[in-house]
Amino acid sequence: MLSIVRDGLPHWMVETLFTLRRQGRYNTSMKVQQTNLAVLLGATLILAICLIVAAGCGHESVASQNSVARRPAPVAQKPAAKKPTLAPAPIQQVQPVAAPVAAREPVKRNKPVKGKAPPADRTPDKPGGPEKIAFEDLNLQMREDMVYRPFLLTERAKELDGQRVSIVGFIHGGASGKVEKFVLLKNTECKFGPGGQADHLAMVYLAAGETTQYTSAALKVEGTLNVEPFTGPDGNTWSVYRIDEAKVDAVR
Repeated sequence: MLSIVRDGLPHWMVETLFTLRRQGRYNTSMKVQQTNLAVLLGATLILAICLIVAAGCGHESVASQNSVARRPAPVAQKPAAKKPTLAPAPIQQVQPVAAPVAAREPVKRNKPVKGKAPPADRTPDKPGGPEKIAFEDLNLQMREDMVYRPFLLTERAKELDGQRVSIVGFIHGGASGKVEKFVLLKNTECKFGPGGQADHLAMVYLAAGETTQYTSAALKVEGTLNVEPFTGPDGNTWSVYRIDEAKVDAVR
């Protein structure tokens, strides 16, 4: 038992125990004292163990110190390089491109084409002025070398009968110099007489004292329109309409 507890007792106490043992002073009273001493030693042993445990809780063990010593020092990490912040590109304002202004072309006047009727003059009439018409208003669907019949007259032609009108056409080529009357053609290819269409022309009689000079250009005739068929020597109708009290003006 001494070998067990001596490591935890003071030196003087251990020496006293061994001296008493060598001297053989064990008797009954000694045994009582030894018992008391054993109790004291046990209490002292318990106290020593508590002190050792308490001392161990406050200090790191050699193993833990060694483990701490062996633990590699943390490697200092380099701070990550900051990515350069790109400044937003400036917004360029797009200037609207003005559409090219097309050059104004000069106004072209319609010129008569051989074989075609001149453009109809449909500009607004002046109050009390003549009604502006074209040969399309007088079309009766007549064929060449045909005799006129009253049932061929259209409602439009009936409306214009006896009215003051203004119409554009060409002078028949049979006239020359100054004339007081002539045949007005729808176009330069129209015929007066055999092979002609009677509703594509009109007989024109100028007002008293009025004359006009023959021209191959289109001209405007203003007068009173009458439905008055003219029959030629061949028995066919050469003309359906007649314009009286007429005057002539150039086409502008």
